[in-house]
Amino acid sequence: MSAFTVSASALTGVRAPSGAAPSRRSAATPLRLGAIRQSPRGGTVQPRALPAGVLEKLAKMPQDDMASWESCKMLVVDLGLDDEAAEKCLVKAFGWGAQNYWRQSKVEEVPDVDQVEARIAYLVEIGIPEDQIGEKVLSKVSEILGCDTELLAANVAHIEKNYFMKRNTKSFTNYIARVPQVLGNNIDCVGDCAGDCKRCWARC
Repeated sequence: MSAFTVSASALTGVRAPSGAAPSRRSAATPLRLGAIRQSPRGGTVQPRALPAGVLEKLAKMPQDDMASWESCKMLVVDLGLDDEAAEKCLVKAFGWGAQNYWRQSKVEEVPDVDQVEARIAYLVEIGIPEDQIGEKVLSKVSEILGCDTELLAANVAHIEKNYFMKRNTKSFTNYIARVPQVLGNNIDCVGDCAGDCKRCWARC
C-alpha cells in the first residue's frame, strides 16, 4: 500500500477529530524561513533562494502555521524534490508568489497537511507513480498541489470522457506527465479567449 493512502475523510480535506492520531509529518520541527541553518554534516546552510518579500512574509508566520508549512514541505521532499525546490513548490501552490495562476483565488494560504496528503494520495490513485509525482507533475506545475481533490477528480473525468484515456493506464500516465497542467484546468474557452490561458483546456 502506498505511503499516501488516506481515508475518505482526508480526501475531503476535513480534519480528524481531537485526539485522533496525528499525521506522520505533523510533529516536524518548525524552521525559521531564510535563516542560516546548521548542516547535519557541520557548517551552515545558506538562506533559501526565495524572493526577499516572500521570505519576510513566511518568517512572520505563527509557530503552528510554520509547523504545518514544514510538514507539507517534507511531504514534497519525500516525492523527490530537494529542500529548496519543495519550498518553491509550496510558494507557488499556495499563492505566496505571483498571481498569474491563481488570480487572487488563493492568496498566502497556509497549506494543510491532511489536504496535501489527500491530493498526493489522489495522484497515486489515478496511476501516477509516487516516485514520479515530484519530477513529472510538481516540478512542472507546482500549483497542482494547491488544487482541491474535487477539481482534480473533475479534470480526470473530463480526460476520460473527451480524450478517451482511462486512469491507471500507460497512455493516461504519459499524458499527465507531458501536460500536467490539465489537472488544474478550470476553463475551456472554445475559441473565445478569456485570458486565463494557464488553466484552459484549449492549450491541452
